[in-house]
Amino acid sequence: MNLFRKKAWRNLSKIGLAVLLAGQFSFSTAADVVVTNGVPNGAQSVAVTDLATTVVQQTAQIVRINTGLLRGTIENGIESYKGIPYAQPPVGELRWRPPQPPKAWEGVYDATEYKSQFAQNSDLGVFATAGGSEDALYLNVFVDEAARLKAEANNEKLPVFVWIHGGGLKVGASQDYNPTALAKEGAIVVTINYRLGIFGLFAHPAIDAEGHTIGNYGLMDQDMALTWVQENISQFGGDPQNVTLAGESSGGESVLTAMVNPHSAGKFQQVISMSGNTSTMTAAFTQNSIAEAEAKGIAFAEANGLKEATAEQLRSLSTEQILRTQTPYMLMTFMVDGEYIPERSMEAFKNGHFNKATLINGITKNEGNFFAGLPETLTGKPMDREGYMANLDWLVGLLGDRPGLKEAIMAEYPPEQYNSYGEAFAPLITDAWMASSMQRINDVLYDQIPVYAYVFADETAPSYLVTSFPQKASHTYELPYIFPGFNGSSIQSTALNPEQQKLANQMVQVWARAGEINKQSEWSIYDPKKQNYMTFTLPNSYMSENEFNEAHHTAFWNKVNSEYQAK
Repeated sequence: MNLFRKKAWRNLSKIGLAVLLAGQFSFSTAADVVVTNGVPNGAQSVAVTDLATTVVQQTAQIVRINTGLLRGTIENGIESYKGIPYAQPPVGELRWRPPQPPKAWEGVYDATEYKSQFAQNSDLGVFATAGGSEDALYLNVFVDEAARLKAEANNEKLPVFVWIHGGGLKVGASQDYNPTALAKEGAIVVTINYRLGIFGLFAHPAIDAEGHTIGNYGLMDQDMALTWVQENISQFGGDPQNVTLAGESSGGESVLTAMVNPHSAGKFQQVISMSGNTSTMTAAFTQNSIAEAEAKGIAFAEANGLKEATAEQLRSLSTEQILRTQTPYMLMTFMVDGEYIPERSMEAFKNGHFNKATLINGITKNEGNFFAGLPETLTGKPMDREGYMANLDWLVGLLGDRPGLKEAIMAEYPPEQYNSYGEAFAPLITDAWMASSMQRINDVLYDQIPVYAYVFADETAPSYLVTSFPQKASHTYELPYIFPGFNGSSIQSTALNPEQQKLANQMVQVWARAGEINKQSEWSIYDPKKQNYMTFTLPNSYMSENEFNEAHHTAFWNKVNSEYQAK
């Protein structure tokens, strides 16, 4: 049967959405209950009560990886191995150095609990939980026991789904994402933590003079995790030659960046980028140069009283001190370091200098509603005209701030045609930041690799923002359809109704088995002449053609790119 049928802050709104819009969100909520004293390979079960919900946990089989033996748990048929080190803790002398391979251990490693999120603050308000540790380079593996046993009986390996969380490269944690739906569909799910904020993106002359690879430490971590998957996933029943690398928001940006990272060659066969196209914008969202990053690094050091900072002095700063002072100096995206990112992503795509893989690339229909609505959620005050104009000025600055650009944008999107200033600003972010960027990537890549484009358009999606205007199919709102219950750190429920759950099942089936997407006859390969996108919506998903350009003003934004933006 075919899947688809045809057809914080009071002043935030006044000072601009720089932090919010650079930050692509992720959150920390879960506190998992685990069993730590089971019998290896045994059938011992323990009833565990968490929030009045009783589940049964069993000790999972012991797995041997290249650093030693692991013991996990089985809960509701899902084998889980949590908190596995894929690199040495990046602390002390290893802070701001490339990740180092993990050390082997003796005995059986207790992989029954999540480790700490990476150290972060709550810059993104209710969508990040402050705290964590620099000792956080751990990953988690989830396997449906029945699927594994069936595959073993047929002498087969399961597809692998590696998830890179979002959060603007500033916040987020692997444990925020419930892997059960993907695992039940037959994929081995791997979720990872990686270095964030200034810990993950940092350049300074004193550090850069040490002779090691510099700058993109969080990206290096992600690549190290992919190396771990190649070396170890077969021990869990996974196929290292059928790896889907997926991420949302800055996680989506990360997986697109992995495509241009020579170190990641051969480590994945499919890529799913969800709302991850921002690095293909010119101006501020294009990858930084080392010089630009070092300028921010010097300013950060000076803010901490280190005018002529040495590498030793920088590494002597406490985690807490860095978290207190890092926000104004954090980078919005990765930097062109000459090794992990030899050239800017869009140029690499144009030049064919990238790791070939099947690409599933998409956005949500109403991306910008999230960003326009978040300040209102935090302050309780809707965006007013003053806030609208300030945010418009901010966006124009990002786009190159050429004469006449602001007026041209307001003529294309007359604010008086919308019900509120928040609703007037939202489509600017949707179209300028996400839709047009995605289309540029798809148009460049479609004749080099298989590209499948989509729009998540379920405007009934559960909202975890409280705003005066509908959030509809906003940024991050597809996440509960892939990871059940995702709601950031909010208290809002994102439980799906039966119709939404049907849509979720469709999406999970594709996401879990992206290597078989060519078998979904209704989802055709992207053709720029047709503008064909899979539209995930209710009551039925369908292929749309010749709708995207008009819906997202792409002709206008192409003109902006050619006439206004800095080269």
